[in-house]
Amino acid sequence: MGERVRSEAETMQRSLYRDLLRHALVRLVLLYFVPLLLLALFFHLQYRLFIRDTEERHRQSLAAHQAAMLEGFLGDRLLNLTGLTDDPLALVRPSPEFLRDRLAELQAISESFVDLAVLDAGGGVLEYAGPFPELKGRNYAAEGWFGRLQGGDAFHVITDVYLGFRGRPHFTMAVKLMPGGQTRILRAALSPDAAPAQTGMDDGFAPPPGGLRRDFTTNIWIFTGLFCLVGGLVVFVQARWVAHQQFQAWQKERQLNRQLIHAARLASVGELASGIAHEINNPLAVVAEKAGLIKDLLDPAFGRGPSPEEIVGHLEAIESAVFRCTGITRQLLGFVRQTGVTLKAADVHQLIDDLLEGLLGPELKTRGVTVVRDFDRTLPPVVTDADRLRQVLVNLVKNAVDAISGEGTITLTTRKRASSFTIKVKDTGVGLTPEQHERIFMPFFTTKAPGKGTGLGLSVSYGIIEGLGGSLGAAGEPGKGSEFTIELPLDHVQERGWRPAPSR
Repeated sequence: MGERVRSEAETMQRSLYRDLLRHALVRLVLLYFVPLLLLALFFHLQYRLFIRDTEERHRQSLAAHQAAMLEGFLGDRLLNLTGLTDDPLALVRPSPEFLRDRLAELQAISESFVDLAVLDAGGGVLEYAGPFPELKGRNYAAEGWFGRLQGGDAFHVITDVYLGFRGRPHFTMAVKLMPGGQTRILRAALSPDAAPAQTGMDDGFAPPPGGLRRDFTTNIWIFTGLFCLVGGLVVFVQARWVAHQQFQAWQKERQLNRQLIHAARLASVGELASGIAHEINNPLAVVAEKAGLIKDLLDPAFGRGPSPEEIVGHLEAIESAVFRCTGITRQLLGFVRQTGVTLKAADVHQLIDDLLEGLLGPELKTRGVTVVRDFDRTLPPVVTDADRLRQVLVNLVKNAVDAISGEGTITLTTRKRASSFTIKVKDTGVGLTPEQHERIFMPFFTTKAPGKGTGLGLSVSYGIIEGLGGSLGAAGEPGKGSEFTIELPLDHVQERGWRPAPSR
């Protein structure tokens, strides 16, 4: 058993050392390497952004130039369409020959004109000339450009390139006319292929050759890589040193915490000393009395001649008293011995009963305090450190006894939850003021009279429960008693390390 415990302790320490080393490496890498990598990445991105921004500005300049050229081109075509005929009345009932002649004139001016149509106020096609005769049966009332022309004050409209009814990219250019008081829409389609051609980038800025960009980036990453290789060994050595120092500090802290817990345990025993002494004194008085009685029975001067059965009865009383003293001393020695965390299955109810009938029994009887056990019998054995849980319960019950003036009641309640269990210690004592509630778990804070307490009991208890993976809380009001609640997991698998209660 001892070998297994030592093996588990060594395994835990090795695991802790590896964790410390890993964390030290991560911290040092983040401290030394990550800033350098970020700086190299920053320069790399800034250079790429500079090139991209320069190229973007050049493209924007070209786009603005092309937009101006396209705007001038479309403006000229609009003038061509607007001055198509000197006789607007010819558009009231246009003939096919008239429209074909007009389209030919437009195409002679610019090859961009594809077709020509005359629409009425409802969007219907009155006459069409062009390569898509099926468009003569179409109605353009639902088209966006038609709605803008009819619904607004504009007398002309030019669309962006879109597919439309013909399913091919084109501009739509339309002019609203009022021949003879009737509304007529003269619509023409223009091919984007005949628009001004895009110019290349060779007439302005040309981006730097790719080789320059690659060389600049390569130099950055080569320098960064060399620095990482040279500094890697230094970082690893420093990380091992940091991990070693932290591991030694952890071992020292752990040892000091154990000493503090043990000191608090001894202080509790000291406060219980009078009751324990009285509890041992009674069986010793029985031993002395029975031994003297046997001595008198065996004295020839009295001439009693006792029977063996009579002597055996007195010896059994002596034996019972001795066993009673032995039980008390065994509980006392078990409570004060200094051990590390030992996790094993424990019956919480049996542990509480042993405390109330053993170490705490004499003081409870002397003070006239009634103990009520409200146990949840569905609570199974739990995996925890029974010795440390016992120490916490001793502190809580002792504090409850001290808080009760005269006779009173202490209620111990256990409840099982989904993956944890609770132990509540409630008393009918003086309660807690708001100020005491804020400072109750602080080291060296005590509500007892000078010389009656160390102020470490609740602080150490708080640290013990936290170290076992649980929580310790307090509640109470002045004059209405107080209640302390322990919550622990049902299956505790790893020590978290003792920590003192936080400052409030």
